[in-house]
Order: sequence, then C-alpha cells, then structure tokens
Amino acid sequence: MRLDPSVARDDVKAIEDAFVAHWANFGLGPGGSYHDDSDLIWIEAPVPQLPYNAVIRTCLSGDIDDRIAKVTAHFRQRKVNFLWLVHPSAQPTELPATLVANGLAPVETAIGMSMELALWTRNRMTRAPEVEGPIVYREVQSDADMDSFEVLMAYYWELPPESRRYAYGINRWVGLGPNAPGVRWIAYMGGEPVGKAYLSLLGSPDTAAIFGVSVCREARGHGVATILTEHLLQRAVELGRRRVVLHSSEMAVNLYRRLGFVGRCELPVYATAALHTLQTP
Repeated sequence: MRLDPSVARDDVKAIEDAFVAHWANFGLGPGGSYHDDSDLIWIEAPVPQLPYNAVIRTCLSGDIDDRIAKVTAHFRQRKVNFLWLVHPSAQPTELPATLVANGLAPVETAIGMSMELALWTRNRMTRAPEVEGPIVYREVQSDADMDSFEVLMAYYWELPPESRRYAYGINRWVGLGPNAPGVRWIAYMGGEPVGKAYLSLLGSPDTAAIFGVSVCREARGHGVATILTEHLLQRAVELGRRRVVLHSSEMAVNLYRRLGFVGRCELPVYATAALHTLQTP
C-alpha cells in the first residue's frame, strides 16, 4: 500500500512503542518470561502456539549471526513456534536476511497506521456507534463477557484446550475496570460472541492502540469490525488520548483507511508457522 511520505517520526515511534508495551504482557504475566537484554526484547510463554513466543524489539550490533542463532536455538529447544517482528527502527538493516538464514520465513507484512483523534471527531458521522439491533455491542465489564472474549481469542489464534489456560490467565491478569491498562469491546449475534476488539492504553502517554479486532466468518458483511473500532475510538476520545495507532493486516487496511487511519510504516513479521489461518479470506 502507499504510505504517507510526510510521516512524523513520533508517529512511527508511537506505533512501535504500542506494540512492545502490549506484547510484553505475554512475558510479564503469570506463566510467562520477559527478557530485556538491551539489544533484544523477547518474551516466552508455556505454550507452543503463536503469537506468545516472540522477539518484539531488535537493536543488534557486532556478531549478529551468533546472537540471533542463540535466540532461535533457545526457542527451538523448547519446541515452540515463535515470531520476530521487524520494526522500522530495527537494527541492523540485514536483519531480515539473517532471520531467513536461521529458518524463519516472512509470514505477514503488517501496516503500522495512525490517526489524530481530533480529525476523526471532526469528520465522523453524526450517528453514535450501534448499540442495539441484530448484532449487539457492549464494553466488556463482567466475567460473562470476559468468558466470551476469551472464546474469540481461542478461535482467532486456533488455541487448543491445553494452551487456553495460559492465554486466559494473561487476559484476566491484565484485568477490567478503571485501573486496567486497556478496554475491551465485544459483539454478539443471536446471543453468541462473534466479534471482539481491544484498546491498549500502554506505550506513549498521549496514544491509545487498537489490537485484536476479529470477527467470526458467520458475522462478516455486517460492519462488525467497523463498529467495534468506532467504539474504541470513542473511548480513546473520552480518555483524553490524542492519537490512536494500530498494526493492520493487509486484509483490513481499507477498513481502517475509511475510518481515517493513515499508513505510516511496514512491519514485516517473520515466524516459524503461519499466522491465524482462520481469519484469512
């Protein structure tokens, strides 16, 4: 896709910081391990599925071949799939080729996007996001809604039953309520959960970040992802954030562009397995 050539450096930094801050939860929470080695930030989890074992920031120098080989060997010794995100600030420039040489493959090129909330507030339609109708939307504020949110997490990442305890534990550890570092919204159709989205408040203090927007196949074509995103944008406004960032799949870029997001940078993802195949068209 065409990216905005006039991008401000702090937009890209906010996109990177949001990813690192959010993904760090998988290592910092119960059952995980978080490693900040100054040249690498990486996380581990007691499950073999993506995306819970990952390198989320890279700033290498010197003998990078040996450094990367040791980290990838560690994950392989544990017999887990893992991913390596290449941010715009990642060093060295030959990092992608070195990852391929160590057995990782490019599995996705996410698009880092941002939007100034003042622009969205000024340009949005006068209607409020849908709250009632054939599909019902609500903010997750109860254990029952958390249960439904977790069902959709497992669906999206194709988690087998033995891996769900860890993933659900991280979700509960992040928590609910006014002191939680994020806000969840969920959509129901016929009483069944069909869509979810998460607004992270971690990272740059003037920024909120959208993660985990997913919609079950049977609910597609109803604008569910758009309405969930609108709810998160409204909450970001209410919380006094100036900007919202996200990491879009190539499939969802047009949706976010219609809402006013601008593509700022490419975020290549290298991994040892494919990503969330249930969400492909």
